[in-house]
Amino acid sequence: MTTPSKTVYLPRMSDHAFAVAGAMRHQGICAEVLPPPDAESMAIGLDLCRGRECLPCFLCIGDMVRRTRRPGFDPERAIFFMPTGPGPCRFGQYRVLEREILDRLGLSAVEVVSPDSASSYALFGANPRQLRQQAWRGIVAVDLLLKLLHEHRPYETQAGTADATYARCLERVAQAAEAGGGRRMTEAMEWSARQFAARPAERSAARPVIGVVGELYVMLNLYSNGGLVRQIEAAGGEVLQSTFMDWLHFSAWSRRTQSWLLGDYKDWLAARLVVSYQDHIEHQLHRTVAPFLRQPADAPMPSIMEALAPYYDPVLGTEAVVTMGRALDYAAKGVSGILNVMPFSCMPGIIVGAMAPRLREPFGDVPWLDLSYDGQEETNIRTRLEAFMHQASQFQRRRAARTTALAAKPRRTNGEIPRVE
Repeated sequence: MTTPSKTVYLPRMSDHAFAVAGAMRHQGICAEVLPPPDAESMAIGLDLCRGRECLPCFLCIGDMVRRTRRPGFDPERAIFFMPTGPGPCRFGQYRVLEREILDRLGLSAVEVVSPDSASSYALFGANPRQLRQQAWRGIVAVDLLLKLLHEHRPYETQAGTADATYARCLERVAQAAEAGGGRRMTEAMEWSARQFAARPAERSAARPVIGVVGELYVMLNLYSNGGLVRQIEAAGGEVLQSTFMDWLHFSAWSRRTQSWLLGDYKDWLAARLVVSYQDHIEHQLHRTVAPFLRQPADAPMPSIMEALAPYYDPVLGTEAVVTMGRALDYAAKGVSGILNVMPFSCMPGIIVGAMAPRLREPFGDVPWLDLSYDGQEETNIRTRLEAFMHQASQFQRRRAARTTALAAKPRRTNGEIPRVE
């Protein structure tokens, strides 16, 4: 499979790919992150697919084939990295279609490697366990950098400085991953936290915080969602976004739960060790940036699955349960609106949309918007987003007014009228 003479190409779903590629290079694997998807990727994907696939599928296939058409590409030395998953989601069939298309194009020599969620995305190479651990550190680090960016960019006093700071920090994290992670990654995150803390900010006006949840690729990929986070910020909001970590946490939680139900206690123990390691690294790296984040840490996966249970059984699986669980977590934290993003015709996303009225109700019917993307430029998304942001602002004001009124209301103790001095 992977040898030093071959190059592993990673799709750039998000910036996490740079940390994972760095971890691979530390293990002696030649790894390269593909350019971000663009209109060319989309055109290639639409041309080669059947038309019923979802947006991430078009873009992933387009990115792969685009690379094969560049000068110097050698099919004998190429490996495309395409994770997969179980269940009814079309994500589990990406690798099958990609293999078929590559063969059809005369590229049967190209390998496609697909770690899956059933094994908590165990990787490959001479030391796959160590590679998985190093990749996890990098993924956690990039998720935390994005949280720093999203909390600081809306309040920057000079446009572009937050993005520049983020780019430097991302480079430092990728270098730490390539150096082996560990203490290097902790130092990179401590340095990154100081970089963001040193930036001037203007926070006199409170912005409505919007929880963004949904299908992982569309939620994190700037091209596929049209720069959604920036659109929210431009409309006066601040984003609290679900993380890449969530899917990997859910995969480990799901593996542990299923193995226990099936009586496979050996696999349950293996899954439990994965969960313990992931939690340890996440807490370790979160401590480096916690003093510089205003939002509390995301609730752990078992907690959000427990919170979801009265509405929807988490054992039913798919990305829908992660989305709904995290939406409940963000609503409990007091966000002023929730955005559920998905590819057009996404089954898990549709389930979440159908459940939205029940999920919103305990939180004062917090504003909720479902956005589906198919790669086309749709002006109505911007119009709907602007209306949603107005609702979120009004919701924020009403909640602030209620809080003020409650704080000013005299309180009785033991049935006695409070004494006014």
